[in-house]
Amino acid sequence: MHSETILIHTGGKPMLPHVHILLCTKDGGAFLAPQLHSILTQTHQDWSLWISDDGSTDQTVPEIERFIANHPDRDIRLLQGPKKGCAQNFMSLLAQPELDGAWVAFADQDDIWMPHKLGRAVDMIWRGTGAQIYASRSVYTDSCLNVIGMSPRYQRPFEFGNALVQNVLNGNTIVIPPMITDFLRSTVGFSVQANVPFHDWWVYQMVTGAGFDVIHDAKPGIFYRQHENNILGAQRINVMHRAMLVIQRIFVDWVDRNVMVLNDLAPVLTKPSRRLLFNFIDWRTQTTPILRAAPQSIGVYRQSQSGDLALRALGWMGGV
Repeated sequence: MHSETILIHTGGKPMLPHVHILLCTKDGGAFLAPQLHSILTQTHQDWSLWISDDGSTDQTVPEIERFIANHPDRDIRLLQGPKKGCAQNFMSLLAQPELDGAWVAFADQDDIWMPHKLGRAVDMIWRGTGAQIYASRSVYTDSCLNVIGMSPRYQRPFEFGNALVQNVLNGNTIVIPPMITDFLRSTVGFSVQANVPFHDWWVYQMVTGAGFDVIHDAKPGIFYRQHENNILGAQRINVMHRAMLVIQRIFVDWVDRNVMVLNDLAPVLTKPSRRLLFNFIDWRTQTTPILRAAPQSIGVYRQSQSGDLALRALGWMGGV
């Protein structure tokens, strides 16, 4: 039997599930030790830690090896990543054969988990339907862990129409129950081949497209460092940076790759999601972008009114 049973009762006491923490590293030696310590101090102690290093040239690997040696009682593994970027590295971990029917949590190398992070995620999924993934808000800090802000508290539904044009799930907060782990694993080969740009955006699209739900916890679970090595550090995405993504057509390329894999995987999407995907494809391929209807008219939206206005302007410019 797969481990879809979230709580097993032994002697009248509930036993929480074992969670596989998937951590990807690349030249993160300067920040890794505090993150590893924060995982050790989780209130939910039933976990394994699998680390995929993507070709570090600093002290990352020696740091991991010391951590493994210091905790021989734990299932802590160091694996070699595919050296094709962050998204591919996470997917290579998720594709590990032993993760059939497993609880999975994603982790980044330079964050700090609050002690309640893992246990709260499991508890909230358990109290829901079980057919949900969990993500939470984050406390933003600088590289020295001085607090500089907090991630948004989104107000609109976490649905496929939003996922097509916006990723609102911080991958470093995501926790996935067995049913959805197995679903994502069944699609990971297509996503690797399409070279999707971000693993967490892919998770958001596949989960909502297949009709699963998202828990977005208003209570933060991690301290999320913002520094020059972040791929998409939230505080660094300023107006000028966003404009450059549009001018250089980087955002269009991201959407192209996402749509390619979603089209290939259309049979596993719900009927409403397939209909929305095909309408979105038609909308994007109109030969005269200035004549495009508002994306909201086909059910595609961002999490704010200003985001909707920006999306409509991008549509007119052919920037999405």
